[in-house]
Amino acid sequence: MQTLARGALAGLAATVPMTVVIGAGRAAGLIGTPPPVEITENAAEQAGEDPNRQSPEFQEAWPAAHIGYGAACAALFSAIRPMLPRSDLVAGLLFGAAVWGVSYIGLMPSLNLYPTAQDDSNQRQVVMIAAHAIFGTALASVDHRLHSTM
Repeated sequence: MQTLARGALAGLAATVPMTVVIGAGRAAGLIGTPPPVEITENAAEQAGEDPNRQSPEFQEAWPAAHIGYGAACAALFSAIRPMLPRSDLVAGLLFGAAVWGVSYIGLMPSLNLYPTAQDDSNQRQVVMIAAHAIFGTALASVDHRLHSTM
C-alpha cells in the first residue's frame, strides 16, 4: 500500500507541470479545448448531463478528473517501477509515452470521450505527447525522491 500511496502522491505533483505544458500549448494557439476539459464534458454528456463549462461544478470536475487520472496512473507507475529501466529519465519518458498511447490511442477513443489520433489535430497531439513526457519525467523524479524518504 505504501508503494501505491507514494505513486499517487507523485502523480499529484507530476500533474502540475503537465498541466502547465497543456496551458502553454493553449496559450500558443496549438490547441483549442484542452483534452481534460473535452473528456470531462463528453463523460458528463454520456451520463445524461448537460455540462456548462462555466459552472462552478464543471470548473471543479475537470481538474479533479485530470488529477485523479494522473494519480491513478502514477500509482501504477510505482507498482511497476522495478521492471522499468533504472534511469528515472528513461523510465519516466517510457511511462509517459505509454500513458499517452493507452489513453489517447486506445481508452478515450474507445469510450467515445476523445477523437481518435487520426481525427485529432497534429498540433494538439504534439502538445499532449510533450505534456505526457513532462508528466512521466516529473513522476519518476518525484517518485524516486519519495521512495528515498519513505
